[in-house]
Amino acid sequence: RMALVGSPGAGMLKKEKPMMSVSALIQQSHWGRGLSLENNLSLVGPQSPLDMKPDTNSLLGGSFSPSGGASGPTSPTTYAMGHGNVLGNGNKGSNSAFPPNHPLSGSKHLCSICGDRASGKHYGVYSCEGCKGFFKRTVRKDLSYACREDKQCLVDKRQRNRCQYCRYQKCLSMGMKREAVQEERQRTKERDQNEVESTSSFHTDMQVERILEAERRVDCKMELSSEIPSNDIGQTIDRQMLQLVDWAKHIPHFTSLNLDDQIILLKAGWNELLIAGFTFRSVGVRDGLVLGGDVTVTRSTAHIAGITTIYERVLTELVTKMREMKMDKTELGCLRTIILYNPEVRGIKSSQEVEHLREKVYAVLDEYTKM
Repeated sequence: RMALVGSPGAGMLKKEKPMMSVSALIQQSHWGRGLSLENNLSLVGPQSPLDMKPDTNSLLGGSFSPSGGASGPTSPTTYAMGHGNVLGNGNKGSNSAFPPNHPLSGSKHLCSICGDRASGKHYGVYSCEGCKGFFKRTVRKDLSYACREDKQCLVDKRQRNRCQYCRYQKCLSMGMKREAVQEERQRTKERDQNEVESTSSFHTDMQVERILEAERRVDCKMELSSEIPSNDIGQTIDRQMLQLVDWAKHIPHFTSLNLDDQIILLKAGWNELLIAGFTFRSVGVRDGLVLGGDVTVTRSTAHIAGITTIYERVLTELVTKMREMKMDKTELGCLRTIILYNPEVRGIKSSQEVEHLREKVYAVLDEYTKM
């Protein structure tokens, strides 16, 4: 688990306080209220104790889920928000009230590739939306991968994004057919030609310039928020949650989605979105994680808080990776938009539209990186 930690003795968010309601944040009528969680207790979820820690399983793969030790009431300042029932994080099968093969679970099959809940039969085998999309992109773009290990990497729900080579090989070994992707593309070609005008307009709307502008708005708001004390981690993340909603409202097509879907997508992705943001801000720092403004978690603070292992892994596997890639703010914006538009989140009504939006972001990102 990831704990966002301030200096010892800093004001802490009590463990028994529930998370701020994303539903309340996104509703315009609530935007005028105070920024701190103390002032938003009327907008929170169920009044039960929460183990408030953000998911960080992306350190093992590509998504964030619980791991690591617990934090007691006497630990240094920690700020986290992660609880299946409150967040409604739809891409975690364990949050379901029924096992995968139960008639009421929504699916009688598991993904043959990673073991996640299958959404149906795709390209010849039962698979989830994630593995379906991965295989489709690989075939359509004729991508090739390399394995850093011995070509025997574990491919499961948590680590499916860790090695693309082994994931693709497992897709093939389980029976996914490349020709099925090509046939699907051929079948949709005529339909796509009939939608050239609307698609062209849609593509114009999904411009990297608009995504970049959304990222710049976040930066401006952080500069305006610099008066927040550096040891007040709670207020820093609290304010960033509000900024995250404003950021999403300026991402192309987000506000055109059903309001309930907007709320569900933000609930499911807020932790990854914030972590991607502070990881990018930490690229230029020699030793530390910059949460925002002048709030930085140092190695010594991490040691005192007992999260040295997680701290080091974030630096080596996320910050270092971004630094090596020389990722710029436009690419960060596209990455965060891809995280936001997650068609696998359970409960959204417009999953096909969300998947279409995500594919558009992949397309504009691909164009941008070739410039």
